[in-house]
Amino acid sequence: MPKRVSRLNRAWSGVRWIGSIPGRTFPKPEVAEGGRMLSGLIATVRRGARRDTRFRVDEDRHFDLEATAFLHGMKVWQVEVLLQRRRRQSALAAYIFFGAAWALFAYWLFEIAITPWASWSIAPVLEFAPFCLFLFLTAFQSALQNYQLRTRRLATAWEYLTTSEQFWPS
Repeated sequence: MPKRVSRLNRAWSGVRWIGSIPGRTFPKPEVAEGGRMLSGLIATVRRGARRDTRFRVDEDRHFDLEATAFLHGMKVWQVEVLLQRRRRQSALAAYIFFGAAWALFAYWLFEIAITPWASWSIAPVLEFAPFCLFLFLTAFQSALQNYQLRTRRLATAWEYLTTSEQFWPS
């Protein structure tokens, strides 16, 4: 004769079964893979950035076009043509990102002006600000690359900001 299970015991086993659903549906392999990926990224950041060996630079941070051309099996004039093309691309990117940043900033100011100041409605407006900052920083990065290509040396951001030469990309 089978053993009788009390109603309380059946109810308790049902509660335990319902309570175990999150544990049974928890994506353990995906979480473990994400943890491994994060630990790899952290290890990469701690190692530091490796130098780009595709482009040669002198000790005084000026571009060494002869060594770069030799390294890639090209002529110096071909490297100069590539530098001019990249200079035009970085100038265009700087102006596009700068214009997009100002347009989004104007839109953001407009949204701030028309949004009622309540805690539930102002949060999305404030969350939009980092995107404007990202676009301004991306425009600055492209302008810095353009400046480096123009002067043919690896200049720092501070050197670019304090230069007496033309500031705007060309």
